Amino acid sequence: MAVFICGTEDCSSAATPASFDKTCPGSPAWTNAKCKMTVLFQQPCTTVISEINLRLTSSTWIDPHNRGTYTQLSSSRGSSNHMLVKGSRLTGDGKYTDLFTFYTTDKNSSSHPQCEVNACSESQVFSILDFSTNYCNLRNLYCNSKDGCSPVEYELDYEEIYVDCHQNKKQNCISKIISG
Repeated sequence: MAVFICGTEDCSSAATPASFDKTCPGSPAWTNAKCKMTVLFQQPCTTVISEINLRLTSSTWIDPHNRGTYTQLSSSRGSSNHMLVKGSRLTGDGKYTDLFTFYTTDKNSSSHPQCEVNACSESQVFSILDFSTNYCNLRNLYCNSKDGCSPVEYELDYEEIYVDCHQNKKQNCISKIISG
């Protein structure tokens, strides 16, 4: 997995801000924490979305970030190479709900499939610091066993490009309570 932060690396292949207009769920809060990023997968989008949907709807998969509760709000296919998944995550203590979206674009080449995902998670209440919660809301739906996560069916290979995701500490995504 490679990580890039737009502004410090060439992010020309990353999503433009306009492409996130349809991706970020919005928030009623006048100021809120959020995470916007592009994730490039080495698998086709159908595989990526399948794993995300499996984690969202599984009765056995456990959110490794303090046992939050994920809910799939919708999953739809747009044009032939776009899919959109919308969901929510209720924190493990039941106090806060964040909304998130994943918008996919197939970037298949003749040599191998690739999937570009514009992902965004937003707090729904006033917040400035979230200690990487919005980042973890997204990451925990696709991370692999090398990251300390438990895939439901597919091990996904990816690199993250942070568009507007300043709080992105991976170690915050796996709770010591869950991982042992």
